[in-house]
Amino acid sequence: MLLDRFPVLTETFVVNELRALQQAGHEVRVEALERGDGEPPVSTTYRERGSVRDLAQLLVRHPLRCAGDVLARRRLRREEWVRPLRALAPVARRLRRGEHMHVHFAAGAALDAMRIAALTGATYSVTAHAWDIWLAPRNLREKLERAAFATTGCEYNARHLRSLAPRARIETIVMGVDPQRFRRRSPPAGGRTVLGIGRLVAKKGFGDLARAAEGLDATVRVVGEGPLRDALPGLELTGALGPEAVRAELERADVLAMPCVVAPDGDRDSMPVVVKEAMAMELMVVATDEVGLPECVRPPWGRLVAPGDPDALRGALEEVLALGVQERAAAGAAARAWVLEYADVHRESGRLAELIAAVAS
Repeated sequence: MLLDRFPVLTETFVVNELRALQQAGHEVRVEALERGDGEPPVSTTYRERGSVRDLAQLLVRHPLRCAGDVLARRRLRREEWVRPLRALAPVARRLRRGEHMHVHFAAGAALDAMRIAALTGATYSVTAHAWDIWLAPRNLREKLERAAFATTGCEYNARHLRSLAPRARIETIVMGVDPQRFRRRSPPAGGRTVLGIGRLVAKKGFGDLARAAEGLDATVRVVGEGPLRDALPGLELTGALGPEAVRAELERADVLAMPCVVAPDGDRDSMPVVVKEAMAMELMVVATDEVGLPECVRPPWGRLVAPGDPDALRGALEEVLALGVQERAAAGAAARAWVLEYADVHRESGRLAELIAAVAS
C-alpha cells in the first residue's frame, strides 16, 4: 500500500482496511511519503530521497522505460508536481516480484504508483475518495485509466469517475467499519444530544448546524478541528479526538448530524465513514441529500434535508429528538443491520482483495 501520509487521524478508514486485510491472511506492506499523526499502527517504511546507486540500477535495468518516464514528466507536471526519478528508484527496488501496489487518494502517491508500474511492469490500483476527485483532480483520468482498476466509496463518485474516465474499470467499494468495535455497550439514554463529527471546513456544513442550533432545545456538540472553528457560535466544540474518544462520543449521543454541502470551491464529501460508524452504534442520522449520503441515510433511521437549509435541518433534528426511546432504538437497530450487510469493513476489504487477486492471476 503506497500512501502520501500515514497515519492520518481523519483517515481511520485506511487503518481499518489494512487491519481487515491482515486479519484475512493477506500480507500487506506499507510505504508512505511522510509520517502523519503519531506512531503508525502497522509496520511502515517511510520513503527516503533515493541514492545515486538506486537510480543507476533502475537506469541499467529499464533504460527505455526510464527515457519514456522523462518524456511523460513534461506532460504530467502541467497539472501537479512530479517527483524526480531518483525518488522512485528505492520503491521500485523494494517492489517484489508479483507484488501489487494499492493507493488511497488519487494524489501524489497515485502518480508515483502509475510511473513505477510503467517502469517495472508491476500493477497498481487506486481508491479515489473526495477532494482528489472534486477539488484537485490532477492527472485524474490518466491515473484511473492506467490502473488495473479503481475504486471509490459511493455510487455518487463512481458515476462521475466513469464519465470522466470511460476506459477505466471503476468499482464501488464502501469504506466500511468494524461492527464489532462499533457496537453499543449501553442502552440508548433517550436524551437530547446532537453530535457532529468532522473537520471544521466548509463542506461539512457545520455553519448550517450552528444556525440550526439556535432555538433547538438540545446540546449540540461537534468533534473536530479546522479553520472555521471561530465561525461556529453556539456549538460545543471538543477539538480533534482519537478513535476511542470518538467512539465514546457516539455512545453518549442521541442523533448524528451530517449537514454536508458542496463548498464554494467545489470541494465536497463522499460518504463519510463516521455516518456508518454512528449507524453501527444504532444512532439515528440527520443529513443532507447531498453527495453519497442518500445511499446510506434512509428511513427509518435517517432523515434527509436540502443542503444549506438550517431551518429544515432544525426541523428534522426536532422530529428525531421528539421520538420515544423505543422508536429510536428500533430505528437504530435497522441502521446497524444495514451496516452489517453493506458497510462491514471485512466484507468490503474482501472485495478489494478479490479484485487484486484477479489482477495477479
